Amino acid sequence: MKDKILTKRLIKETSPTMHWLQKPAVMIVIALLGLALVLGLMMMNINKYETHLATGDTVLLALAPVDPRGFMQGDYMTLSYALEPDVFAALRPETRERNLESLESLQPDFRIYKPSDGYVIVKTDSNNVGQFVRLAKTNSRDDLNSLAVNELAIHYRIRNGSVQVATNAFFFQEGHAKSFEAAQYGLFRVNAKGEPLLTEMVNDKFQIIKGVDVEDKAELADDSSH
Repeated sequence: MKDKILTKRLIKETSPTMHWLQKPAVMIVIALLGLALVLGLMMMNINKYETHLATGDTVLLALAPVDPRGFMQGDYMTLSYALEPDVFAALRPETRERNLESLESLQPDFRIYKPSDGYVIVKTDSNNVGQFVRLAKTNSRDDLNSLAVNELAIHYRIRNGSVQVATNAFFFQEGHAKSFEAAQYGLFRVNAKGEPLLTEMVNDKFQIIKGVDVEDKAELADDSSH
């Protein structure tokens, strides 16, 4: 009998006790703190977006032709900008001096463009269309704050031989693809850091495109004919 009691006591003393982190109350508190952190980050991103939208400078960037086979992809369209070749053209003279041996023709070899970041300066016309002016000499805020009237600094990146000025996709409601085939410009809000935020697509008459479902458009046409 005594041996059984001693055995039970030994098992109880040597068995691992529950770690305080494994207690239900502590786990609930940790879960609530994690949820609060996620919600806090979401609210920060929403506030950042709303501030960007409300205070950013407006500019239209002309779209460059893209492969029509990849232009529309279900509920989004791929984008390229007319400004991107201008950035390459402005970088090319400096690049040629450093890499004359790798240039065998007048055609640019995009592989020689090393990863980099910078700012392209554009000047807006009467329709707010941004036209290429130059590349910023440095990324100093002093240089970027001393711009002429109607000039904006837009951040760009060179990665894998490609230049990225802004987002390469615009998402829309499913079934509205036909409406956005008329897009000629992207409407952006540019903040103080030169970050462009795409908000709308614009046609050649400088009108914001409102997506219309093909089926809804057909129904409206039928109603008007009666």
